[in-house]
Amino acid sequence: MELKCPFASPITSGRAACSNAREVVRRGGSEYDCAVASAHALCSEVHGRLKAVGLKAFEVDDDLTSMPHSVLVKIQGGGLAGLQRLLGAETGADGVVIDDVRALVERALTEHDGLEGVPFDQLADDMTGYRLERRTRRRR
Repeated sequence: MELKCPFASPITSGRAACSNAREVVRRGGSEYDCAVASAHALCSEVHGRLKAVGLKAFEVDDDLTSMPHSVLVKIQGGGLAGLQRLLGAETGADGVVIDDVRALVERALTEHDGLEGVPFDQLADDMTGYRLERRTRRRR
């Protein structure tokens, strides 16, 4: 069974890492699966809460045919950055880098007494303010 990582975008871009992430190659290129089912379930729950807040903040519907991919990337990366900020982490000159998504999620749930205690609504500004890396132009 495939357990696709719900935070694959920041991992793929190098702005996050996860001790449970396992790179796999599929038709579309490299992706990440989770090696631990219980961790995948927790991350999926957290991602769902972040997505609910993010969709409202970006004023978009949960429709993959009309929603820009950048919104999903900002929800994932900005949401994790916001969780890290809630836990008192400083950001570096290059922005937020998450050392271990699994550890961050577990710490956030522990420090806020579970999923219901995490103030996800306070993370909307982290998502809308998340800066995507600029693509460089290919030279021909």
